[in-house]
Amino acid sequence: MPKIGPLELTSVEEFDFRLLIKALGKGEKGSRSLTFAEASLLIQGFAKGKVTKAQMASAMMLMRVRGETVIEVAGVVAGLKHTINPAWGELNVDIDWPVYAGKREQLPWLLLVTKMLARKGMRIMLHGDSQALPHRRHVESCIQALDIALCQTAEKAQQALDDSGIVYVPAGDLAPVLDDCRLLHQELGLRSIIQTASRCINPSNAPLSLRSFFHPGLDELHQKVAEKLFTEDVYQQGVVGIFKGLQGETEINPRVTTDVQVVKYSGENVQFSAFELPTLLEGFSGAKVGQAELPSEMLAQLWRTENTTELSSLHHNKSSSYLTQPMTPAMHEQALSSVQATLCLVLSLHDVLHANSLVLANNMTLSQCWWTERLVPISASEMDINPAHLSQSLITSPLTAKERSCTV
Repeated sequence: MPKIGPLELTSVEEFDFRLLIKALGKGEKGSRSLTFAEASLLIQGFAKGKVTKAQMASAMMLMRVRGETVIEVAGVVAGLKHTINPAWGELNVDIDWPVYAGKREQLPWLLLVTKMLARKGMRIMLHGDSQALPHRRHVESCIQALDIALCQTAEKAQQALDDSGIVYVPAGDLAPVLDDCRLLHQELGLRSIIQTASRCINPSNAPLSLRSFFHPGLDELHQKVAEKLFTEDVYQQGVVGIFKGLQGETEINPRVTTDVQVVKYSGENVQFSAFELPTLLEGFSGAKVGQAELPSEMLAQLWRTENTTELSSLHHNKSSSYLTQPMTPAMHEQALSSVQATLCLVLSLHDVLHANSLVLANNMTLSQCWWTERLVPISASEMDINPAHLSQSLITSPLTAKERSCTV
């Protein structure tokens, strides 16, 4: 049975999308994968109601059974970006931080990292879908504890970024078609290409973007997808950092050594590099016990105090009755190690972005310093600094003697 050759693609309104389903499902020897343009048109057609739910579900499952190709994933990302309001891409954002995985029991310690980065003048957009894996603990359920705004429009997101440097946006408010795809996932009970593509949309076109994965092989997929999107001018110049996240979330697991793959595009060619974040808690055990009961308010308490004893004592304080589970020293060490490692990751990617010398030991020390400094009130001189200027020279100078000697 001969394969269907290249299709003559027309507009979303005029194209017969049955041809794409036929190309994907024409028997064992007659089927083929979609081209970049075809995959892009498919998701745009679904967003505009030209592709039916049955057709979209069929396409997703046919790709899933055969295994989605790099070209198909990249094409779907390109198509998703076409459905996004251009106002999102005009926001002034330094770091694109997708948070779609959630965590099985732990709090999202990565939010403390975003608070430190914002305090230093960086602007971060978090985006995710808290309904995709409802059994997990998602970032969205914890942002209120740290006064991080949830915004549904680009205008409100811009105001939140100007006010605090951080914003969280539900995926469905960026691209409503993602909500429709999630409903199909839940009805079918299977993953699909959309769950990989949604992490890659970088809606604000931030120069630094994070990609986390859990299953083996997805690191190589993300590298090749990023390369394709850079060369197709879907992504602007910048850096994509790819790593195996803690339980799949975009947060470093301090219990293991983490390999970070970096894809960088400067307008001329795509460059690949890598670095390794060391294990911070080798042989460490017991921190998971009881973490499922920690309330989101613990993030705020951890942000405001350095005293582990004080954190535990809040459990017995009537005025803090919402703390149903005390934070043990093991939990505290796990949390701080996750924060330190994740901040070191971002600082290191920032070095790569700006072609600075990458010295991981310095960035680890700087991470510790920033954590300690969070308790120090921001001076008037710091408040007068233009965040846009600060973000460009964040790590451009060598560590001071104070920073080199700083410990937590």
